[in-house]
Amino acid sequence: MMKFPRSFFLATVTATLTLAATNVYAATALDKAMEQLHAGPICADSFDFVVIGDNQNYVPTDQPECYKQMLREFNMLEPSFVIDVGDLILGGSSDSLPPQWEAFERITGVLKVPFLPVPGNHDISDDVSEQLWMQHMGPTRYTVRYGNSLFIILDSEEVDALDRIPDLQVEWLKEQLKAAGDAKNIFLFLHQPLFSDTDEVGKPKDWAPHWDNVEAAIKGYPVRAVFAGHVHVYRDCGVRDGVHYVITGGAGVGSGAATEEEGNFNHYLLVRVRNDKVGWSVIKQGNVLPTDVVTGKRMAEMYAVRHDLVSCEEVDVPYGAALDRDVTVTVQNPNDKAFDGKLSWETVPGWTVTPPETAYTAPAKGTVPVTFRIAAKDPEVVRYPVPKYNTVYGIAEYGPPVTVSVDLPLTPTMDVKRVPAGIKIDADLSEWTNAVWAPVPYPSEGFDASRKDDLSSRMSLMWDDQYLYFATETTDDEQVQPYMGDTVWAADNIEFFIDDWHWGFTLTRNGPETFLYEGVGESAETVNTEVKLAVRRDGVITRYEAAIPARLMRPALMKAGTECRVCMIMNDLDKTGERHWLELMPGAGLDNARVRKIRVTLK
Repeated sequence: MMKFPRSFFLATVTATLTLAATNVYAATALDKAMEQLHAGPICADSFDFVVIGDNQNYVPTDQPECYKQMLREFNMLEPSFVIDVGDLILGGSSDSLPPQWEAFERITGVLKVPFLPVPGNHDISDDVSEQLWMQHMGPTRYTVRYGNSLFIILDSEEVDALDRIPDLQVEWLKEQLKAAGDAKNIFLFLHQPLFSDTDEVGKPKDWAPHWDNVEAAIKGYPVRAVFAGHVHVYRDCGVRDGVHYVITGGAGVGSGAATEEEGNFNHYLLVRVRNDKVGWSVIKQGNVLPTDVVTGKRMAEMYAVRHDLVSCEEVDVPYGAALDRDVTVTVQNPNDKAFDGKLSWETVPGWTVTPPETAYTAPAKGTVPVTFRIAAKDPEVVRYPVPKYNTVYGIAEYGPPVTVSVDLPLTPTMDVKRVPAGIKIDADLSEWTNAVWAPVPYPSEGFDASRKDDLSSRMSLMWDDQYLYFATETTDDEQVQPYMGDTVWAADNIEFFIDDWHWGFTLTRNGPETFLYEGVGESAETVNTEVKLAVRRDGVITRYEAAIPARLMRPALMKAGTECRVCMIMNDLDKTGERHWLELMPGAGLDNARVRKIRVTLK
């Protein structure tokens, strides 16, 4: 390769000027960027650009996954351009560099916006690596005029220059500043943070020997910010003489010695130019998503897989009984192509699943049943959490294969006794002596269910031709209910779910109140007067008793053999402001359609 004098490549570039270097080499990264930048911004005083740094990878001919994700995010954000402040490749011996540059150019080629490179110490270490940089990337220092701003790229990696921008380069910098004309904003970029007044771990150091010549050169010019990398963290180094200094080295491997609190996280900067006002946001990689990240078709596909195409038979168990039976998970495949998969189980203490995993083949347009033996021989264990089955459904049309992770559909069952005559709704509960009672055992997150004196509860149901009767007995050390209407759930209150109905039973300052949150053919979010409700508090015991008319049970009928699905929440607010609750089944705080419920049968 013919070697050219270094000064040949120290070109000054604007968005309307093609590099002289293009007459020597094929188009460099900077040539391509200049061609893209030719038109300039739609508004000269308002545009955005991205700054990244240190995306070198430990695998020489690859780039970090976080950098690849960043490229995808830049294509979504569509900044005016991206500036990389150096260490684009891993580097090493000169004979290993060409394939690294080829890999970098191939991977970065997906970027749809202009890419402006800054040389780093991994990119340039000697004359040969410097020549390769210029062959692939372009000049080692240059300027770009874009909109109302001037961007100056410095070379902190000049061969034989020790921790300081050489005076000859500073003279070049002064020339660019003098020629800046009416630029309202000037930005400087280099790899090594020679301006920093701390070292990599935050220990104070004297910056002047490394930066005083540059700082003197930029004084009096509208230099808004200086960006560098090299240290694999984000660090706002503050403002000095009106210039903001920033380290951004988060596009690759992190700093092993630093924590996230110390800036060690993958990131880039989205810089905003608004006239002469400049600011930026630090964006963690992985947080910018495309508009189609979740589509209706994808949601429908995932729902179908997790609820229909991979399904487990409902596992009924009488409330308080043990369990030991075969359970079948069925995988349906409506596609024209078969696929292989594996069903595995996550177990919890007290439960066993045999075998713990099984491979299967889902035939084209067919079904495969996979059977397991599931047991929990201690009745106290037969409650949530339960074993969870997992698989990956191998064929999807609107996204990647669908991951399935679903709880065993454990459904406690309970018989509801018929009463020969109507119950008096007075919260006495003496008529409930022979009823079947179910504890309300599941505490809200962070609440210790052993605090029985604070909150404990049990529930029961009975029925006749006219009403479904509901009762609870609750220990609650404090009665706190300052609300009425639809906010009563935020204090002492019962939420009762039965099929598609959702009720609220509350002792308010005006007495017992029934609130309908949702129902069938009824106006929702209303106070209801048809339901009979009584609430009595004796010491720390609160008793609720309600009678729901048959009309408000539709489509369920008040006759023997009718099955309903029910759940409840016992809400509690203490005088300290602490709020917690108990649930008959876990997750009852979700919307009614997704609430786990027990199945009751009218006997």
